[in-house]
Amino acid sequence: MNEVNIPIQSLKTLIISLISAVLLALFVLVAFIGPAEYGIDPTGIGKDLGLTALAQPLQESVKKVEFCPTGDQLADWQDIVKITIPAKSGLEYKFYLQKNAQIAYAWNTDGGALYFDFHGEPAGDTTGYFKSYRETTASGSDGSQIVPFGGTHGWYWRNDSNKAVQVTLKTKGQYKIKGLI
Repeated sequence: MNEVNIPIQSLKTLIISLISAVLLALFVLVAFIGPAEYGIDPTGIGKDLGLTALAQPLQESVKKVEFCPTGDQLADWQDIVKITIPAKSGLEYKFYLQKNAQIAYAWNTDGGALYFDFHGEPAGDTTGYFKSYRETTASGSDGSQIVPFGGTHGWYWRNDSNKAVQVTLKTKGQYKIKGLI
């Protein structure tokens, strides 16, 4: 049997390299990934580099405005967001709701009709199952939905036109905003 002797110096270099790699990975996690993905910034580096802005949901909340173009008082709505659907593209905007929670909604576009699927996916499901509540092509929709299971619920909009279309979505209910997906 051939024995391989590893010099002590090589073993020492390997251990130092391993410890250095682990410390560097930990630093990258705390200084860059935490602020960018989760908004956790214990060092302040993420704020200085603008990384904490990446952790914010992509939405524009509008509050305390007296009237909107449809005549509804905005105080009736909990959240209002404007979402731009690029030409020849699609986007999803989601909320997390518990089982039997209700979401009321109204959305409209700035002119163009979009294919949409208002649907939900159960939390923890790995099969790809989803339940569609409403699916068609329109320039707006409104209503309310009591969801049959806890999980993410929201809209997929597809813009088949050659021009970007802006959606204004107004919602209220017991939910947590997940945002654009």
